[in-house]
Amino acid sequence: MPFDDPPLSATEQIHYAILKRWVKDAWESNASFDVDDHFHPECLVTGMTPGVLEGVAQVRVAHSTICARMQHVSAKVASLIVRGDRFAGFIDIEAHHLDSDVDVAFEVSSFGRMRDGLIYRCHNVIDYTGLYAKLGVLDVELLRERFG
Repeated sequence: MPFDDPPLSATEQIHYAILKRWVKDAWESNASFDVDDHFHPECLVTGMTPGVLEGVAQVRVAHSTICARMQHVSAKVASLIVRGDRFAGFIDIEAHHLDSDVDVAFEVSSFGRMRDGLIYRCHNVIDYTGLYAKLGVLDVELLRERFG
């Protein structure tokens, strides 16, 4: 039996559009993107960096730092679910790592909450394994030895 999603409410449609624009524009336009237009002033973001990002200023710095090292070629939303003020999505990113001059790809899973039409809480789970292995900063042989 197929799963039928109910139609999105007007607010959910706005949230959906904001989230898709964040993924597409933030990573493909790099530093020219305005983080302030998408994140709540009191936002908390985890998983984008090793620590917790508190507020738009910290998200802006993290975004700029990532963009300074990666030229993001494409960011595709593989799936996005919005229910009320909550969201969950899966993103495919292909980029060029500037330090090593290597093309890379990695996946991001994100979930969180919107407030006042902006991203308020967001947790990211990023699969860096393939990225690190390709860049030579992951000891693949040691992982095989220890984990099979």
